[in-house]
Amino acid sequence: MAQKIDLKLKIPPLLICVLVALLMWLCARWLDVHTSYGALWSLLVMLVMVVGLTISSLAVLTLYLGKTTLDPRFPHKTVRVITKGLYGYSRNPIYLGLLVILLGWNLCLDSLYATPGLPLYMGLVTWLQILPEERVLAERFGDAYRGYCSQVRRWL
Repeated sequence: MAQKIDLKLKIPPLLICVLVALLMWLCARWLDVHTSYGALWSLLVMLVMVVGLTISSLAVLTLYLGKTTLDPRFPHKTVRVITKGLYGYSRNPIYLGLLVILLGWNLCLDSLYATPGLPLYMGLVTWLQILPEERVLAERFGDAYRGYCSQVRRWL
């Protein structure tokens, strides 16, 4: 009898982001006409990507300063629920920042065929990382974590 493979908490969200970005590039390359864009569009792309990188970096820094785990594959090693900074607006600002980076990548590709990569990323990260992570944190921190979840949205 074949054993069921459970990928939850095994694939780091950053790897999911990179794989989705590659898939978006492949879709744009093979399915779309190739267009070029001007300096203003390039500036917008860079701005969006810098915003995404800043969001993720600030969220990582907040976890580091809170002296809790940075590795999303091991939520059971979390020592406290961080609710300050960006975590007051999103329970997952690192993943949100990666989504904004993918949005910038989508703008860079300038292809509607690449756009489904954005909800694909959100769905994969929610299913493979966020939901299992939330179960572990709810078990570990109980009502404090559930109260935080009731006040702060999963993504934004």
